[in-house]
Amino acid sequence: MIEKTTPSRILFNILNYSFMIFFSFVCIIPLWHVLMASISDPRGLMAASGVLWKPIGEATLRGYGMVLKNKSIIIGYGNTVFYVVFAAVAGTILTTVSGYLISRKNFRPAKFLTLFIMFTMMFSGGLIPTYMVIKGLGMINTRWAVMLPGVMNAFYIIMMKSSFEQLSDSYEESARLDGAGPVTILFRILLPLVKAGLAVIIMFTIVLQWNSWYPASIYLPRVREYWPLQLFMRELLIQNDTAKIMTGTDAAQAADYTANLVKYCVTIVGTIPILCVYPFAQKYFVTGVTMGGVKG
Repeated sequence: MIEKTTPSRILFNILNYSFMIFFSFVCIIPLWHVLMASISDPRGLMAASGVLWKPIGEATLRGYGMVLKNKSIIIGYGNTVFYVVFAAVAGTILTTVSGYLISRKNFRPAKFLTLFIMFTMMFSGGLIPTYMVIKGLGMINTRWAVMLPGVMNAFYIIMMKSSFEQLSDSYEESARLDGAGPVTILFRILLPLVKAGLAVIIMFTIVLQWNSWYPASIYLPRVREYWPLQLFMRELLIQNDTAKIMTGTDAAQAADYTANLVKYCVTIVGTIPILCVYPFAQKYFVTGVTMGGVKG
């Protein structure tokens, strides 16, 4: 079908593209400002104001050197990667199996389980009951306190359920005639057909877990070696504790000049990895969200 070019269509395209360019520009400005500030001269940065379009003074990687020498940042990176991998793998498998199970018409408890899962999306027990449960299970100050409570997401289960329901029953019937069992049907027949929705869930899980710090601050108060990167970053940004990062006798005198520099560098170090992952999954977003949210 060839779209007819009309004055109204041309005007709409102009306004649409103009708005999207402006919106993209607004989204990029903060990241560009932080990037330029992170390679600026610390003394000049101290007196600067407004948006930075280029580095102040001579570009330097001094701030990144100080950040990467901090053992806490390295430990936090390792913990965050571990939590992200666990959430992406275990969470995706459990979500996929759950969504497939409640989407089967011949599974009698499917309707009850669907209503139960949707109920948890609208009502939550709250922080205190959750803390009491985790404490009762003996998971306080252990990695399990961060890994297990959020391993599954009710919204993602409903998305996978909707994705499976949109597939024709003939796929499963043909596979059963060929002797395939439920596991083979799920992972080798149906799952490749809903890879768009699966990619969206994996990406959302990775982003959510990468930016997570609140559960660790509650459940891991005494074990800093289990803290994720974002919790260390929060500590550095709030406490402005550059003295822990720097070494030498002049650390106290230089702290005032390097405070903002370290903040910007820490922000870039914690943000760039997740920004690099996003483009690989972006092409699945529209298809995946639509597939998981539309029935029929």
